Amino acid sequence: MQALERGDLENARRGFRTVLDENIRHPDALHGMGLFARRVELYDTAASLIRQAIEVDPSNGGYWSNLGNVLQKMDRWDEAIEAHRTAVRLSPNHFAIRQNLGSALNMVDRPFEALPHFREALRLNPDSPDTAASYATTLYRVGEYGAAARFFRQALAGNPRHPVAHFNNAVNLNWMGRWSEGWPGYEWRYATLGFHRPPTRFRAPDPLPGDLHDRDVLVFGEQGIGDEIRFATMVPDLIDRGAAVTLECTAKLQPLFQRSFPTATVRAFPVPGQASEAGLDGFDIVLPTGSLGRLLRMGPDRFPEHGGVLRPDPARVDCLKRRIAELGPGPKIGLCWRSRARGRTRAEYYPEVAELGPILAVPGATFVNLQYDECAVELAEIRERFGVAVHVIEGLDLFDDLDGSAALTAALDLVVSANTSVATIAGGVGIPTIEFHGRPVPSGYLVKGHDPWFPSVTPIGKRMADPWGRTLRSIAKLVTDRVSADG
Repeated sequence: MQALERGDLENARRGFRTVLDENIRHPDALHGMGLFARRVELYDTAASLIRQAIEVDPSNGGYWSNLGNVLQKMDRWDEAIEAHRTAVRLSPNHFAIRQNLGSALNMVDRPFEALPHFREALRLNPDSPDTAASYATTLYRVGEYGAAARFFRQALAGNPRHPVAHFNNAVNLNWMGRWSEGWPGYEWRYATLGFHRPPTRFRAPDPLPGDLHDRDVLVFGEQGIGDEIRFATMVPDLIDRGAAVTLECTAKLQPLFQRSFPTATVRAFPVPGQASEAGLDGFDIVLPTGSLGRLLRMGPDRFPEHGGVLRPDPARVDCLKRRIAELGPGPKIGLCWRSRARGRTRAEYYPEVAELGPILAVPGATFVNLQYDECAVELAEIRERFGVAVHVIEGLDLFDDLDGSAALTAALDLVVSANTSVATIAGGVGIPTIEFHGRPVPSGYLVKGHDPWFPSVTPIGKRMADPWGRTLRSIAKLVTDRVSADG
């Protein structure tokens, strides 16, 4: 086991094998060999070996917890959670076993169920920065932002260089509108899992000069489409200061960004999702777009008002306006009700189709589909349940043709969307948008009641424990008022 823990895999395997040659039913050796198999990504073998250990010693909570960890790797989440629950029943006072169950519940979008297990793990091991960070992250996910900030501070007091605590604390603080506190910690994101390693030669003066004439600047997008668009709203700041800007982005954003920032050079990532590593010496400033936040958006007064920074193809906009005018009378309202990535079970952050009734009942509106993945079954359910057609624009790929998606959005009168890239595109083109969140939207985040990045977007949240009905009825009233005003 010591060899395994220090990464000496061959000696670990040889040692476990020696014990098993003497006693094929030795539970610790079976379990250890299962952990070795997990380390070398032989997950079926790992699960089989740990189950054999459990057959010999079914009361060992550690075995059950590690079986749960392996089953997670196999994407067998129901079995994994049941194994973790068994581990907790057998070893209720083992903080790591508690934490493993909490983490698994978080991974299947069940943060409310995860909270008591992280809380108990922290009680059992109050000096663990990892446990404090996990608890704080879960509090953030359920909308307890102030409590999350306290436990992030606790995690960082225990480990001032804890990357996950720094990054998630930064996200939490920014979401609360505490930009000057949040942005510095945001720089820790590349030390966490889930981020492609950026070029190692970041360089930018801090503060950023007001005059960037004769400066060549390379900025590159990061994370998902929504964040690429959100952070690209800072590119005009660089251009206005006189910089010669090169922007690297996801390939399907390149046509839209090039038209939107015509004086910049816009190019697709050389490797999908990864910024250039070569040719950086020709630039004076090299940064990911998210890092512009600490240079340009350190307070609510640093977010400029704008009517949209994205410029769809005018010819496509006109064509799509003609097409949707034929769908029916009244304002044309784009609708997106969920993310494409819904987690391993149904996420708690989006309503079911059956809950959309109040919005779909708005009189005088014609609805246009902006849901960007396969949703034919849901559209059929909407028609059958509510007698309302959400029209699909045939021939337009809303997932890969983002230039076309932006053109369709610009042709609409209003967008109602979950907090997805659909709402971000709508804000980018400046279309009035109601964006609903499955958790509270802090008042400190808003600027004049709107999203600070996109002044045309009105975010509306709810307590996660509350049903969607009241929130969707409130949104329906806003839409009705808008339809009436336009009528």
